[in-house]
Amino acid sequence: MAESSVGWPVQSRNGSSWSYGRSRISRQPRGRSRLMNLVERGEELSIMEHMLDSSASGHGGVILVSGAVASGKTALLRAFETRVNTSGALHLQATASDAESDLPLGVMGQLLLGADLPAADARRAARLVELIAGSAQTRRAAGELPAVAMNEIPELCGILLEKARERPLVLSIDDARHADEHSLECLLFLARRLAVSRILVVLGENSGFLAGHARLRVDLLRLPGCRNIRLGPLTHSGVAEMISVFGEPGWRTRKLVPEIHHMGGGSPLLTRALIEDHRAAGAGTTPSASLVPGESFVRAVATCLYRSDLATRRTAWALAVAGADMSLAELVEVLGASRESLLHSLRALNEAGLLDAGWFRHDVGRAAVLRSLEPADRARVEARCAQVLHEHGAAPTVVVRHLIAAETADAPWARRTLIEAAERALADDEVELALTCLRIARDSSTDPDQALEIRAALTRAGWRVNPAGVAQHLPELTAAALDGRLGTRHADELVGHLLWFGRAERALDVLRAVERQSTVPPGRPGPGVRYRHDCPRRWMTYAYPGLPASAGACLGGTPEHTTAQDTSPQHAAALARSPHQRAATLVKALLDGPGDDVVVRAEQILQSTRLDDGTLTPLLVALNSLLLADRLEAAGFWCETLLKEAVERRAPMWQALLAAAKARIELRTGALVAARESARSALALVPADGWGVAVVSPVATAVSTRTVMGRLDEAAAHLSVPVPDAAFQTADGLLYLRARGHYYLAAGRPYAALDDFLTCGDLMRRWDFDLPALVPWRTDAAEAHLSLGDRDRARGLAEEQLALSGRKNDCARAVSLRMLAGTLDAAHRPPLLVEAIDILRDRGHRLELIRATDELARAQRELGKVGQARALARKAQRLAGECGVPVPSMPAAADADSPHPAEQPWSAGNRRHPDELSNAELRVATLAVRGHTNRQIADKLCITISTVEQHLTRAYRKLAVQRRADLAAKLNPLAGPGEGDREGAATHDACDRLHVC
Repeated sequence: MAESSVGWPVQSRNGSSWSYGRSRISRQPRGRSRLMNLVERGEELSIMEHMLDSSASGHGGVILVSGAVASGKTALLRAFETRVNTSGALHLQATASDAESDLPLGVMGQLLLGADLPAADARRAARLVELIAGSAQTRRAAGELPAVAMNEIPELCGILLEKARERPLVLSIDDARHADEHSLECLLFLARRLAVSRILVVLGENSGFLAGHARLRVDLLRLPGCRNIRLGPLTHSGVAEMISVFGEPGWRTRKLVPEIHHMGGGSPLLTRALIEDHRAAGAGTTPSASLVPGESFVRAVATCLYRSDLATRRTAWALAVAGADMSLAELVEVLGASRESLLHSLRALNEAGLLDAGWFRHDVGRAAVLRSLEPADRARVEARCAQVLHEHGAAPTVVVRHLIAAETADAPWARRTLIEAAERALADDEVELALTCLRIARDSSTDPDQALEIRAALTRAGWRVNPAGVAQHLPELTAAALDGRLGTRHADELVGHLLWFGRAERALDVLRAVERQSTVPPGRPGPGVRYRHDCPRRWMTYAYPGLPASAGACLGGTPEHTTAQDTSPQHAAALARSPHQRAATLVKALLDGPGDDVVVRAEQILQSTRLDDGTLTPLLVALNSLLLADRLEAAGFWCETLLKEAVERRAPMWQALLAAAKARIELRTGALVAARESARSALALVPADGWGVAVVSPVATAVSTRTVMGRLDEAAAHLSVPVPDAAFQTADGLLYLRARGHYYLAAGRPYAALDDFLTCGDLMRRWDFDLPALVPWRTDAAEAHLSLGDRDRARGLAEEQLALSGRKNDCARAVSLRMLAGTLDAAHRPPLLVEAIDILRDRGHRLELIRATDELARAQRELGKVGQARALARKAQRLAGECGVPVPSMPAAADADSPHPAEQPWSAGNRRHPDELSNAELRVATLAVRGHTNRQIADKLCITISTVEQHLTRAYRKLAVQRRADLAAKLNPLAGPGEGDREGAATHDACDRLHVC
């Protein structure tokens, strides 16, 4: 394209397209009609056609088609263009744009250079356009306002007037509000001469266009041939008609019409977009039952927005960013505009169908507006909203949502607001919001002290989700605490986190440093007295009983040794009310022996303490105290209640700890399947590396549960979970050693089991923490000794634990009685086992009840009381089935050399070679050799016929025989043909040895 000397392009023609400046217009071939689907615009089109007929008869006029954005103005103009082309009139069309509003004669250039002018007129028009545009450019370059060239305008407009003498002329300008001043002057010049010309001027414009052009408004509206056609929103009937045009046949519109009308606000553009989305949701044949705006609606909203003026766009953006709760006065401050301008923009957005009563009709509309905003611009709007809300006193949790979206907090007030909002969010269980606030504050902070505060808050919030994520902050916080730069509250929390990860020595160092450096606040003990961190120190007494003996001395002694000068009455009262203080006192009472006082104190803590980060530990201590006091039903109720609350408050770490506690309770009650699932849930909620030293608790329960269920491979898999060495300085470490010992015992490794049980005993006595209710290591060791055949040591350990338990009817006493009975002759066992069964039945320990009942059945069988033995065995079988324990067979007489029958599922004892018969198989085979039927063997051994058949099948396979007649030779290798007497004697010897005769 060639350019003139002043930089404006000259006319060029290429087919049916004409170019001028940055605009491009298309001319429709004459006689070609354009099919347009107009809805509820028939009356308006009729008015325009009537004025077209009038202009053809020499009475020109002006039609101003106005309405909201996307109200159908352009569609109406195009439909009218089709009518103009068929009438024989010359139609000249132009579209103004905001980008060309400063281009002199931009609109008139489109009209003139698009006309079918003779060569001479075309050259004259191009010369005049170039002259006027060049003059305006020269004046602008000189810093002067471009004046309208009034001398050239009459000559330029004269070309159109001359053309109108040949045939009717229609000048159509869409988006006229963007027309340049020179073109508007040309329109006014023509408008004053329309009464005696055949020119019809059609202007398409948004509502309020004339308000910004006072002279144009006055000159146009006073003309007798001026008509203002205002397009309103679609009615329900119009929406239904549009559905019939653009929708699918057979749609049920009774419910769809009100929904589309409400959501689209009567805007034809939005209405059609909603119809398209509804049709797309049903793959074009069966529309979705509900109306859900989609991508078509999003694009339509963006189109409405960008076809509005800049002030209206900015208002829509600010409104979408600010939210529905921002007041009008605050929104004015955000925009930095006048109240009148804001109200005008809101009115325009309401008329366009985007808003309803000042807010978006649908969240998708708001999201579409936000998507149209550039990220950098949105960040600025968000930051401005945050500042305005902060200055108006809004809550921090409201302000920070804008700071988060802005992703910056450069101002000091912004960082402080983020920290305060994080505290509030954490209290409201919005952990992710709290972490987001703290991360933004951390990245923006330049104050070292504030950075420490933020890091401590990050540690506290992150621990609730996964403690593994907070370990990175501990070194810096520890260094700050040792330097005296960490506050008392943060130091106390740091001690808990260090203990969690097994850094007990570091925790002691922090307590020493803080107690040396922190003075008592006003209202505490007198001047010079240091603030005593009693809660962390008291808790360490229970959490880490394996700490060095010097720890108490380094901390200035235990709280019980605090003198009157150390604590004021108010401070003492506050400590007494502290959940940690009450939990520590509860632990001391447990060490003195579980009793009713322990139960009362535990339930007081559970009833009066709200679950949060600072009280979770005391609540767990209270639960564990009920468990150790054999109040299993109460412990289960409170644990279930707290776990439900933790789930509702979306705290994974709380859920994991309470699930681990629930698994321990279920293990004691014999609910093995439930205990297995609770332990699995605890380890799934938080990865093993996030558990710290506490990982031994769920792992120990998982190992114990699977060992009792006979799933030794699964138990071994859990034992492969890495456990920190520091865990064996904690009380839960004892549970882990005990669980591993029982696994070794079941796996046939009694020496390894005994080593773990005795290690428990050594640690508990060294720590002065010998609590049989927690770990009855003596009876565990006695069981290992019995499996090794050392009855005397087993009896000594059982008697020692029985003496330690005293006369308290608790589980520890019942287990001691059972183990002691296992070391005695059959005649002395029933009284001890009956007492143990009574205690266990009352306390709800079903696993131990199964074992005691099973052993009593065997004792009664050995004493010849077959009926009682059979009844007891059936009870043991029923209980075992309920608990998920491998069901023991009916009791047979015990081996004289071993107090544990071979079929007892609790202790492996000495295993036979796989090719040899077990004691149970040998008993059944021996009776079969003597001629007993399967039913007689079942009655004699108090087992089922099915069990007899299984034992015989295994015996046949191991001895490689096919029938009973061949068993005698296998059971007595010395017997041969003709040696029946010797064979019978051998069989009787086997029967005597197995006590089955």
